[in-house]
Amino acid sequence: MADRRDFDVVVAGGGLVGASAALALARLGHGVALVDRGEPHLQRGALGFDLRTVALNPASMGMLDELGVWQELEHCPFTRVYVWEELGTRHIEFDAAAVDRAALGAIVEVSPAIVALWRAIEAERRVTLFTGGSIEGVTTDARGTSLKTTLGDVHGRLLLAADGAESSIRKALGIGTARHATGHKALITVARTEQPHQDTAWQIFRADGPVALLPLPSRGDEYFVSVVWSQLVAAAEARLALDDSAFAIELERVVESRLGAIVSVDRRHALPLEQRVAESFQPVPGVILIGDAARVLHPLAGQGVNLGFEDVAGVVDVVRRRGIDGIGGDDAWRAYARRRRTRAQLMVAAMDAFRVAYAIRDPGMAWLRNVSVAALNQTPLLKRALMREALGLH
Repeated sequence: MADRRDFDVVVAGGGLVGASAALALARLGHGVALVDRGEPHLQRGALGFDLRTVALNPASMGMLDELGVWQELEHCPFTRVYVWEELGTRHIEFDAAAVDRAALGAIVEVSPAIVALWRAIEAERRVTLFTGGSIEGVTTDARGTSLKTTLGDVHGRLLLAADGAESSIRKALGIGTARHATGHKALITVARTEQPHQDTAWQIFRADGPVALLPLPSRGDEYFVSVVWSQLVAAAEARLALDDSAFAIELERVVESRLGAIVSVDRRHALPLEQRVAESFQPVPGVILIGDAARVLHPLAGQGVNLGFEDVAGVVDVVRRRGIDGIGGDDAWRAYARRRRTRAQLMVAAMDAFRVAYAIRDPGMAWLRNVSVAALNQTPLLKRALMREALGLH
Protein backbone atom coordinates (compact mmCIF):
# COMPACT_ATOMS: atom_id res chain seq x y z
CA MET A 1 0.00 0.00 0.00
CA ALA A 2 1.20 3.47 -0.85
CA ASP A 3 0.30 4.85 2.57
CA ARG A 4 2.01 2.06 4.51
CA ARG A 5 5.10 2.92 6.56
CA ASP A 6 7.54 0.21 7.68
CA PHE A 7 9.50 0.11 10.94
CA ASP A 8 11.30 -2.39 13.13
CA VAL A 9 8.92 -1.78 16.05
CA VAL A 10 5.52 -0.11 16.35
CA VAL A 11 4.49 1.09 19.82
CA ALA A 12 0.82 1.96 20.32
CA GLY A 13 0.28 4.31 23.26
CA GLY A 14 2.53 7.14 24.36
CA GLY A 15 2.02 7.09 28.13
CA LEU A 16 4.78 6.40 30.63
CA VAL A 17 5.25 2.79 29.59
CA GLY A 18 4.79 3.15 25.84
CA ALA A 19 6.96 6.25 25.53
CA SER A 20 9.71 4.60 27.59
CA ALA A 21 9.57 1.49 25.39
CA ALA A 22 9.80 3.55 22.19
CA LEU A 23 12.75 5.55 23.45
CA ALA A 24 14.61 2.53 24.85
CA LEU A 25 14.24 0.51 21.63
CA ALA A 26 15.32 3.46 19.49
CA ARG A 27 18.44 3.78 21.64
CA LEU A 28 19.23 0.18 20.66
CA GLY A 29 19.36 1.35 17.05
CA HIS A 30 15.91 0.25 15.87
CA GLY A 31 13.46 2.29 13.83
CA VAL A 32 10.38 2.88 15.96
CA ALA A 33 6.92 4.26 15.25
CA LEU A 34 5.04 5.69 18.23
CA VAL A 35 1.29 5.95 17.65
CA ASP A 36 -0.91 8.00 19.98
CA ARG A 37 -4.09 10.04 19.84
CA GLY A 38 -2.26 13.30 20.57
CA GLU A 39 0.75 14.92 22.15
CA PRO A 40 0.76 15.12 25.97
CA HIS A 41 0.25 18.35 27.91
CA LEU A 42 1.04 19.39 31.46
CA GLN A 43 -1.92 19.02 33.80
CA ARG A 44 -1.81 20.69 37.19
CA GLY A 45 -4.45 21.57 39.74
CA ALA A 46 -5.04 24.57 41.98
CA LEU A 47 -2.29 23.50 44.42
CA GLY A 48 0.27 23.28 41.62
CA PHE A 49 0.49 19.50 41.20
CA ASP A 50 -0.90 16.96 38.76
CA LEU A 51 -3.63 14.99 40.55
CA ARG A 52 -2.23 11.83 38.99
CA THR A 53 0.97 10.61 40.62
CA VAL A 54 2.90 7.36 40.63
CA ALA A 55 5.25 5.80 43.18
CA LEU A 56 8.34 4.68 41.28
CA ASN A 57 10.69 2.11 42.72
CA PRO A 58 14.48 2.38 42.23
CA ALA A 59 14.42 0.03 39.24
CA SER A 60 11.93 2.30 37.42
CA MET A 61 13.85 5.40 38.48
CA GLY A 62 17.01 3.81 37.07
CA MET A 63 15.34 3.17 33.73
CA LEU A 64 14.23 6.79 33.41
CA ASP A 65 17.74 7.86 34.36
CA GLU A 66 19.24 5.67 31.63
CA LEU A 67 16.81 7.25 29.16
CA GLY A 68 18.07 10.69 30.20
CA VAL A 69 14.81 12.08 31.56
CA TRP A 70 15.02 11.49 35.31
CA GLN A 71 17.05 14.64 35.99
CA GLU A 72 14.30 16.71 34.34
CA LEU A 73 11.58 15.53 36.72
CA GLU A 74 10.59 17.19 39.96
CA HIS A 75 10.17 14.26 42.31
CA CYS A 76 9.85 13.57 46.00
CA PRO A 77 11.90 10.66 47.36
CA PHE A 78 10.52 8.75 50.32
CA THR A 79 12.72 6.92 52.79
CA ARG A 80 10.01 5.24 54.83
CA VAL A 81 6.63 3.54 54.46
CA TYR A 82 4.36 3.53 57.52
CA VAL A 83 1.24 1.32 57.52
CA TRP A 84 -1.44 0.98 60.19
CA GLU A 85 -5.13 0.08 60.45
CA GLU A 86 -8.10 1.77 62.03
CA LEU A 87 -8.97 -1.22 64.24
CA GLY A 88 -5.43 -1.98 65.33
CA THR A 89 -2.82 -0.92 67.82
CA ARG A 90 0.15 -2.17 65.82
CA HIS A 91 1.83 -0.83 62.73
CA ILE A 92 4.54 -1.85 60.32
CA GLU A 93 7.16 0.39 58.81
CA PHE A 94 9.78 -0.09 56.13
CA ASP A 95 12.93 2.01 56.15
CA ALA A 96 15.37 2.52 53.28
CA ALA A 97 18.34 2.06 55.61
CA ALA A 98 17.30 -1.57 56.15
CA VAL A 99 18.14 -2.35 52.52
CA ASP A 100 21.11 0.01 52.32
CA ARG A 101 19.29 2.48 50.10
CA ALA A 102 19.05 6.25 50.20
CA ALA A 103 15.33 6.00 49.37
CA LEU A 104 12.64 3.38 48.88
CA GLY A 105 11.31 5.21 45.85
CA ALA A 106 9.98 8.54 44.68
CA ILE A 107 6.59 10.09 43.95
CA VAL A 108 6.37 11.56 40.45
CA GLU A 109 3.61 13.54 38.74
CA VAL A 110 2.35 11.71 35.66
CA SER A 111 1.87 14.42 33.03
CA PRO A 112 5.28 16.14 33.55
CA ALA A 113 6.97 12.74 33.28
CA ILE A 114 5.20 11.93 30.01
CA VAL A 115 6.02 15.37 28.60
CA ALA A 116 9.70 14.87 29.49
CA LEU A 117 9.73 11.50 27.72
CA TRP A 118 8.14 13.00 24.61
CA ARG A 119 10.74 15.78 24.53
CA ALA A 120 13.44 13.12 24.48
CA ILE A 121 11.55 11.20 21.78
CA GLU A 122 11.22 14.27 19.59
CA ALA A 123 15.01 14.62 19.70
CA GLU A 124 15.51 10.95 18.78
CA ARG A 125 15.80 10.58 15.00
CA ARG A 126 14.95 6.85 15.08
CA VAL A 127 11.43 7.49 16.42
CA THR A 128 8.63 8.65 14.12
CA LEU A 129 5.52 10.04 15.81
CA PHE A 130 2.02 9.38 14.47
CA THR A 131 -0.46 11.52 16.40
CA GLY A 132 -4.02 12.62 15.93
CA GLY A 133 -5.42 9.43 14.43
CA SER A 134 -7.24 6.44 15.84
CA ILE A 135 -6.67 2.70 15.63
CA GLU A 136 -8.99 0.83 13.26
CA GLY A 137 -7.58 -2.69 13.33
CA VAL A 138 -4.60 -5.03 13.40
CA THR A 139 -3.41 -7.46 10.71
CA THR A 140 -0.50 -9.89 10.82
CA ASP A 141 1.53 -11.69 8.16
CA ALA A 142 4.84 -13.52 7.88
CA ARG A 143 6.79 -10.24 7.89
CA GLY A 144 5.20 -8.74 10.98
CA THR A 145 2.16 -6.77 12.09
CA SER A 146 0.32 -3.82 10.59
CA LEU A 147 -1.52 -1.35 12.76
CA LYS A 148 -4.35 0.11 10.73
CA THR A 149 -5.02 3.73 11.70
CA THR A 150 -6.94 6.65 10.26
CA LEU A 151 -3.52 8.06 9.30
CA GLY A 152 -2.61 4.98 7.25
CA ASP A 153 -1.03 1.61 7.95
CA VAL A 154 2.03 1.42 10.20
CA HIS A 155 3.91 -1.88 9.89
CA GLY A 156 6.51 -3.37 12.19
CA ARG A 157 8.27 -6.65 12.83
CA LEU A 158 7.00 -6.23 16.39
CA LEU A 159 3.94 -4.40 17.74
CA LEU A 160 3.87 -3.35 21.40
CA ALA A 161 0.38 -2.58 22.66
CA ALA A 162 0.76 0.00 25.44
CA ASP A 163 -2.60 1.63 24.81
CA GLY A 164 -4.06 1.34 28.30
CA ALA A 165 -6.61 -0.66 30.24
CA GLU A 166 -9.20 -0.32 27.45
CA SER A 167 -6.65 -1.35 24.81
CA SER A 168 -8.00 -1.03 21.26
CA ILE A 169 -5.42 -3.54 20.05
CA ARG A 170 -6.35 -6.13 22.65
CA LYS A 171 -10.01 -5.74 21.76
CA ALA A 172 -9.32 -5.84 18.01
CA LEU A 173 -7.58 -9.18 18.47
CA GLY A 174 -10.47 -10.53 20.54
CA ILE A 175 -8.42 -10.98 23.72
CA GLY A 176 -10.47 -10.85 26.89
CA THR A 177 -9.39 -10.11 30.43
CA ALA A 178 -9.95 -11.90 33.71
CA ARG A 179 -11.68 -9.28 35.82
CA HIS A 180 -11.51 -8.97 39.59
CA ALA A 181 -14.19 -6.51 40.71
CA THR A 182 -13.56 -4.59 43.93
CA GLY A 183 -16.78 -2.62 44.29
CA HIS A 184 -14.59 0.41 44.97
CA LYS A 185 -13.54 3.66 43.40
CA ALA A 186 -10.21 5.39 43.90
CA LEU A 187 -10.69 9.00 44.92
CA ILE A 188 -7.58 11.02 44.09
CA THR A 189 -6.59 14.56 45.00
CA VAL A 190 -3.74 16.63 46.43
CA ALA A 191 -3.87 17.98 49.98
CA ARG A 192 -1.88 20.61 51.85
CA THR A 193 -1.09 19.46 55.39
CA GLU A 194 -0.26 21.28 58.59
CA GLN A 195 2.78 19.11 59.33
CA PRO A 196 5.53 17.83 56.99
CA HIS A 197 5.25 14.30 55.63
CA GLN A 198 8.73 13.36 56.92
CA ASP A 199 9.68 11.79 53.56
CA THR A 200 7.22 9.03 54.43
CA ALA A 201 4.49 7.29 52.47
CA TRP A 202 1.60 6.84 54.93
CA GLN A 203 -1.15 4.26 54.47
CA ILE A 204 -4.07 3.35 56.70
CA PHE A 205 -6.17 0.25 56.07
CA ARG A 206 -9.85 0.83 56.80
CA ALA A 207 -12.75 -1.57 56.53
CA ASP A 208 -14.04 0.31 53.49
CA GLY A 209 -10.63 0.57 51.81
CA PRO A 210 -7.08 1.88 52.22
CA VAL A 211 -6.06 5.54 52.19
CA ALA A 212 -2.56 6.56 51.10
CA LEU A 213 -0.86 9.90 51.72
CA LEU A 214 2.12 10.07 49.37
CA PRO A 215 4.79 12.75 49.83
CA LEU A 216 5.09 15.62 47.37
CA PRO A 217 7.76 18.36 47.26
CA SER A 218 7.30 21.09 49.85
CA ARG A 219 7.01 24.73 48.82
CA GLY A 220 8.75 26.69 51.56
CA ASP A 221 6.81 26.03 54.75
CA GLU A 222 3.84 24.56 52.86
CA TYR A 223 3.57 20.76 52.84
CA PHE A 224 1.71 18.59 50.34
CA VAL A 225 0.68 14.98 49.83
CA SER A 226 -0.96 13.06 47.02
CA VAL A 227 -4.12 11.32 48.27
CA VAL A 228 -5.26 7.94 46.91
CA TRP A 229 -8.36 6.80 48.76
CA SER A 230 -9.97 3.46 47.84
CA GLN A 231 -13.56 3.29 49.00
CA LEU A 232 -17.00 1.95 48.23
CA VAL A 233 -18.64 3.53 45.21
CA ALA A 234 -21.48 5.16 47.17
CA ALA A 235 -19.02 6.62 49.69
CA ALA A 236 -16.85 8.02 46.91
CA GLU A 237 -19.81 9.70 45.24
CA ALA A 238 -20.89 11.22 48.56
CA ARG A 239 -17.40 12.54 49.30
CA LEU A 240 -17.09 13.98 45.81
CA ALA A 241 -20.22 16.02 46.56
CA LEU A 242 -18.73 17.59 49.73
CA ASP A 243 -17.36 21.11 49.58
CA ASP A 244 -13.60 21.46 50.02
CA SER A 245 -13.77 22.37 53.69
CA ALA A 246 -16.02 19.45 54.61
CA PHE A 247 -13.90 17.05 52.60
CA ALA A 248 -10.71 18.26 54.29
CA ILE A 249 -12.28 17.61 57.69
CA GLU A 250 -13.39 14.14 56.58
CA LEU A 251 -9.94 13.26 55.23
CA GLU A 252 -8.26 14.48 58.40
CA ARG A 253 -10.61 12.29 60.43
CA VAL A 254 -10.01 9.06 58.50
CA VAL A 255 -6.20 9.42 58.54
CA GLU A 256 -6.39 10.19 62.26
CA SER A 257 -4.71 13.60 61.93
CA ARG A 258 -1.45 11.82 61.18
CA LEU A 259 -0.06 14.98 59.54
CA GLY A 260 -2.01 17.44 61.64
CA ALA A 261 -4.80 19.42 60.04
CA ILE A 262 -5.66 19.13 56.36
CA VAL A 263 -5.25 22.80 55.47
CA SER A 264 -6.69 22.65 51.95
CA VAL A 265 -7.51 20.23 49.15
CA ASP A 266 -7.47 20.36 45.37
CA ARG A 267 -10.35 19.21 43.20
CA ARG A 268 -11.21 15.52 43.49
CA HIS A 269 -11.49 12.86 40.84
CA ALA A 270 -12.80 9.30 41.20
CA LEU A 271 -11.76 6.29 39.14
CA PRO A 272 -13.45 2.87 39.14
CA LEU A 273 -11.21 0.14 40.57
CA GLU A 274 -11.10 -3.21 38.84
CA GLN A 275 -8.13 -5.53 38.64
CA ARG A 276 -7.59 -7.19 35.27
CA VAL A 277 -5.21 -9.63 33.62
CA ALA A 278 -5.28 -10.21 29.86
CA GLU A 279 -5.91 -13.78 28.74
CA SER A 280 -2.64 -13.64 26.82
CA PHE A 281 0.23 -11.16 26.83
CA GLN A 282 1.13 -12.38 23.33
CA PRO A 283 -2.24 -12.47 21.54
CA VAL A 284 -0.68 -13.41 18.18
CA PRO A 285 2.93 -13.78 17.01
CA GLY A 286 4.56 -10.37 16.72
CA VAL A 287 2.18 -8.61 19.16
CA ILE A 288 3.01 -8.09 22.85
CA LEU A 289 0.81 -6.43 25.47
CA ILE A 290 2.60 -4.24 28.02
CA GLY A 291 1.58 -1.88 30.82
CA ASP A 292 -2.12 -1.48 31.60
CA ALA A 293 -3.05 -3.18 28.32
CA ALA A 294 -1.69 -6.36 29.90
CA ARG A 295 -2.77 -5.96 33.52
CA VAL A 296 -4.34 -3.47 35.93
CA LEU A 297 -3.60 -3.64 39.66
CA HIS A 298 -5.26 -2.19 42.73
CA PRO A 299 -3.27 0.93 43.70
CA LEU A 300 -2.81 -0.13 47.34
CA ALA A 301 0.70 -1.50 46.64
CA GLY A 302 1.69 1.23 44.19
CA GLN A 303 3.18 -1.34 41.81
CA GLY A 304 1.12 -0.92 38.62
CA VAL A 305 3.43 1.39 36.68
CA ASN A 306 6.51 -0.36 38.08
CA LEU A 307 5.29 -3.62 36.55
CA GLY A 308 4.86 -1.71 33.29
CA PHE A 309 8.48 -0.57 33.44
CA GLU A 310 9.44 -4.19 34.18
CA ASP A 311 7.65 -5.08 30.93
CA VAL A 312 9.78 -2.54 29.08
CA ALA A 313 12.99 -3.87 30.61
CA GLY A 314 12.00 -7.40 29.62
CA VAL A 315 11.18 -6.36 26.05
CA VAL A 316 14.49 -4.52 25.72
CA ASP A 317 16.33 -7.59 27.00
CA VAL A 318 14.68 -9.89 24.44
CA VAL A 319 15.29 -7.44 21.57
CA ARG A 320 18.92 -6.95 22.60
CA ARG A 321 19.52 -10.72 22.67
CA ARG A 322 17.62 -11.53 19.48
CA GLY A 323 18.96 -8.68 17.36
CA ILE A 324 17.24 -7.01 14.42
CA ASP A 325 16.77 -10.20 12.40
CA GLY A 326 15.09 -12.04 15.27
CA ILE A 327 12.99 -9.19 16.62
CA GLY A 328 9.76 -10.72 15.36
CA GLY A 329 10.68 -14.27 16.35
CA ASP A 330 8.10 -16.19 18.34
CA ASP A 331 9.88 -18.47 20.80
CA ALA A 332 11.54 -15.84 22.99
CA TRP A 333 8.37 -13.78 23.10
CA ARG A 334 6.26 -16.76 24.08
CA ALA A 335 8.50 -17.36 27.11
CA TYR A 336 8.54 -13.62 27.95
CA ALA A 337 4.74 -13.37 27.77
CA ARG A 338 4.27 -16.44 29.96
CA ARG A 339 6.62 -15.10 32.65
CA ARG A 340 5.02 -11.66 32.70
CA ARG A 341 1.47 -13.01 32.84
CA THR A 342 2.35 -15.37 35.72
CA ARG A 343 3.83 -12.45 37.65
CA ALA A 344 0.70 -10.38 37.00
CA GLN A 345 -1.56 -13.17 38.26
CA LEU A 346 0.47 -13.47 41.47
CA MET A 347 0.33 -9.71 42.08
CA VAL A 348 -3.44 -9.54 41.48
CA ALA A 349 -4.00 -12.45 43.87
CA ALA A 350 -1.86 -10.76 46.52
CA MET A 351 -3.76 -7.46 46.19
CA ASP A 352 -7.09 -9.28 46.44
CA ALA A 353 -5.92 -11.09 49.56
CA PHE A 354 -4.77 -7.87 51.26
CA ARG A 355 -7.98 -6.05 50.38
CA VAL A 356 -10.26 -8.85 51.60
CA ALA A 357 -8.28 -9.49 54.79
CA TYR A 358 -8.42 -5.86 55.87
CA ALA A 359 -12.11 -5.52 55.03
CA ILE A 360 -13.11 -8.12 57.66
CA ARG A 361 -14.25 -6.32 60.80
CA ASP A 362 -14.53 -9.39 63.04
CA PRO A 363 -12.67 -8.72 66.34
CA GLY A 364 -10.90 -12.07 66.11
CA MET A 365 -9.59 -11.26 62.64
CA ALA A 366 -8.51 -7.79 63.80
CA TRP A 367 -6.57 -9.40 66.65
CA LEU A 368 -4.95 -11.89 64.26
CA ARG A 369 -3.96 -9.08 61.87
CA ASN A 370 -2.36 -7.13 64.72
CA VAL A 371 -0.43 -10.17 65.93
CA SER A 372 0.75 -10.90 62.37
CA VAL A 373 1.77 -7.28 61.76
CA ALA A 374 3.68 -7.17 65.03
CA ALA A 375 5.50 -10.40 64.12
CA LEU A 376 6.37 -9.14 60.65
CA ASN A 377 7.60 -5.82 61.99
CA GLN A 378 9.98 -7.73 64.27
CA THR A 379 11.31 -10.04 61.51
CA PRO A 380 14.05 -8.08 59.71
CA LEU A 381 14.88 -10.79 57.15
CA LEU A 382 11.28 -11.08 55.93
CA LYS A 383 10.82 -7.31 55.88
CA ARG A 384 14.03 -6.99 53.88
CA ALA A 385 12.79 -9.58 51.36
CA LEU A 386 9.47 -7.73 50.96
CA MET A 387 11.27 -4.44 50.47
CA ARG A 388 13.61 -5.89 47.84
CA GLU A 389 10.56 -7.13 45.92
CA ALA A 390 8.89 -3.70 46.11
CA LEU A 391 12.16 -2.02 45.07
CA GLY A 392 12.29 -4.10 41.91
CA LEU A 393 15.37 -5.99 43.13
CA HIS A 394 13.62 -9.42 43.36
